[in-house]
Amino acid sequence: MTGVFQGLKVIDSASFVAGPAAAVILADFGADVVKIEPVGAGDPQRALGRLPNLPKADYNYAWTIAANTRDVRKINDL
Repeated sequence: MTGVFQGLKVIDSASFVAGPAAAVILADFGADVVKIEPVGAGDPQRALGRLPNLPKADYNYAWTIAANTRDVRKINDL
């Protein structure tokens, strides 16, 4: 993918909406974004879709906030 941020490397260690959304925008414009998540469950945002009494959705919202990013859950993966 080409874009105005091609060649820019970004480490995203943010959780929930604002930080990951910004990382996706950077990736959409060509940045190489690596999302660092805790080992195990990953970003806490991912668990919200599994909570009881939430409206049913056709997709897991958490996956949309990590689009175009690479995911690393263990520091050894770097």
